[in-house]
Amino acid sequence: MAVKDVKDNVRLKLEFDGGLDGNRQIIKSKIFTKIKPEVASDDLYQVAQSLAGLQTMPLYKVKRLEEVELVEEI
Repeated sequence: MAVKDVKDNVRLKLEFDGGLDGNRQIIKSKIFTKIKPEVASDDLYQVAQSLAGLQTMPLYKVKRLEEVELVEEI
């Protein structure tokens, strides 16, 4: 029985440096939905950099969030 991975839902998450609260790092985030599953990570990163340039806080981290459905091949 073979199982196939099918990318179902892809989202782009940008995390921003919100400064410090005492000695605790504050992270603010924005999530963009409806990303095409076949988009290359390099292209998604370039889009993230462009979007980060429109924000007031500095970019801390870029994440690609994927949901993968496991389907049994017949």
